[in-house]
Amino acid sequence: MSELITIPASLWAQCLTVLGLLFTTSLIWNLFFSRLRSFPGPALAKVTDFWRAFHTYHGRVDLKHVELHRKYGTAVQIGPNCVSISDPSLIRTIYSTRNPWKKSDMYRPNDVLLQGHRLSNLFNTQDEDWHNQNIRPIRSLWTMTKVLEYEPLIDETLNKFVDKLASKFVDGNNAGKVCHADEWIGFFAWDVTANFSFGHHYGFLDQEKDVDNLITDSTAGLIYFAPVSQIPWIDYLLDKNPIKRIGPKPTLTGVLYAFKVVAEYQAQLAEKNISTGAVDHTLDKYVQLKETYPDVVDDNQIVNWLMLSILAGGDTSSATMRAAVYYLAKTPSATTKLAAELNAAGISAPASWTRIRDLSYLDAVIRETMRMNPGIAMIFERIVPEGGFTLPDGRYLPAGTKAGINPFVTNRDYGVFGEDADTFNPDRWLQGEDECPRHFEDRQRRMKDTVDFVFGGGGRVCMGRYLAMLEIKKLIATLYSSFDIQLVNPKHEWKYRNAWFVYQYDMPMFIRRR
Repeated sequence: MSELITIPASLWAQCLTVLGLLFTTSLIWNLFFSRLRSFPGPALAKVTDFWRAFHTYHGRVDLKHVELHRKYGTAVQIGPNCVSISDPSLIRTIYSTRNPWKKSDMYRPNDVLLQGHRLSNLFNTQDEDWHNQNIRPIRSLWTMTKVLEYEPLIDETLNKFVDKLASKFVDGNNAGKVCHADEWIGFFAWDVTANFSFGHHYGFLDQEKDVDNLITDSTAGLIYFAPVSQIPWIDYLLDKNPIKRIGPKPTLTGVLYAFKVVAEYQAQLAEKNISTGAVDHTLDKYVQLKETYPDVVDDNQIVNWLMLSILAGGDTSSATMRAAVYYLAKTPSATTKLAAELNAAGISAPASWTRIRDLSYLDAVIRETMRMNPGIAMIFERIVPEGGFTLPDGRYLPAGTKAGINPFVTNRDYGVFGEDADTFNPDRWLQGEDECPRHFEDRQRRMKDTVDFVFGGGGRVCMGRYLAMLEIKKLIATLYSSFDIQLVNPKHEWKYRNAWFVYQYDMPMFIRRR
C-alpha cells in the first residue's frame, strides 16, 4: 500500500505567504497604479470582481449602486476594470444607435448550452453585425401599429384574469379572501405572453399554478446569471464546464419550450390543420418570414426570436405591474385620482387602447412605477471603444474598460426628478399649477428620456417596449376601473430581489368591486 503524501506545515505557510503577497501587491497596484485610479470606490472592488458579485447575489445591488454614487459622485469604480456611471446625459452616448459601445462579456453566461453547443441570442450577443443581421427581418413587426394587432389576444387573457380574481377573491363565498397579488400577476403576465407569442396560454391562470416550472426555472436561471455575470469567467467552471454542469441552467427551460412549440406548430402546418396567416400571433408571423427571408429564417432562427418573448416578456412586465399595484396600495391618494380618471373616461373591462392611451394620470402612474421600480435594475455593461472616452468632468476612461449605467440609479437622480426622487409621486409627471408650458415640456422630456432607458438604448433597445406598455396600461386600467385593491395591512412591506430582472414577493391584498 502506498503511503499518503503529507505536505509539511512549513510549505503550507510558504504558500499562504506567497498568496498574501500576491493579494497585497494586487491591492497596492490597483489602489495606486491602476489606469482607473482616478475613480473612487470601495477598496475591495478595486481588487476583485467578487465584491460586486457578492452584492449582486444578495439581491439589492441597485440600492448599493445608488449609495455609492451619492457618496462618490457620477463615476464609481466597482471592479478592477469596471466603472459605474450615473450621469443621465451620457445615456445617449454610451448606448448610441451609431457606433455603439459593444456589450461586455457579462452577458455571456446567458448563453444556452445545448448538446455541447453554446447558443447566443439577440439579447446577449456581443457581435453587432450578427445582431443587426438577425434582427432586421423582425424589426418592423414590433412597431406600435403592429403591436396593436395583439390587442384581442391580450383582451382574451385579461378577461380570463378578471374572471378568476372575481370568482376567487371578490364574489360570493370567496368575498374577502386574501389574494397574493404577486403570484397572480405573474400568472397573468406569463399567460398573456404565451397568448400573443403562439396563440394559446401556458395554463397558469386555468391551473392556478406554475405550469411545467417555467416561472421557477426562469427565476432560478436569473438568480444564477446575475452574480455570475459580474465574474463571467466563472461560468466556464459552473454551467459551461464539459464534465458536470453545476447550478441552474440559464434560459434552458425556455429554449426547450420554444423548440417544442415551434415543432408542434410546424407539424400542424404540414398536416394542414392550420394555415399561415390564420392566427395573428408572433409565431405565425415569424413562420411567414421563411418565404421573405429564405436564407436567414429557419426553425432555429424562429426559436432564437421567440425565446426573447418567452424568457423576458413575462418577467419584465410582471415586475412593473406588481410594482404599480403595490405603490398604488401604498399611496391611496394616487389610487383615488386614477380611479376618478378611469371613471370619467367610462373605462370598463377590458380597457381598450383607444380609450386609455391619452389618459394623463394613468400614464403618470405607469411612468412613475417604471421610474421607481425598473424591470431591470443592474448596469447595462459596455466596453469603452478604441481611443477611450473623456467624461464631462475631464476624467478619462481608457479603451477596454467596462462601463455602464444602471437605470435604477439614473431614475433616482435628484437633478432630473427633484429632491423627492426616492418617493412614489405620479404628480411629478403632470404640469404644476404655476408651471409655464415650456418649462413643463423640458422637464417632462428629460424625465421621459431618462426613464425610457429601462428598455435599454440605441440599437439594443428592447423590441417589445411598445407591447409592454400596451399590456401594462391595459391591465392597470382594467383592474382599477373594476376593483378597489388594498394591502391587507397598509404598513406591510413587500419582499424584493434584484436578479437582473426584478422579482417582488409577499403582496397580500384585499380586492373589492368599485
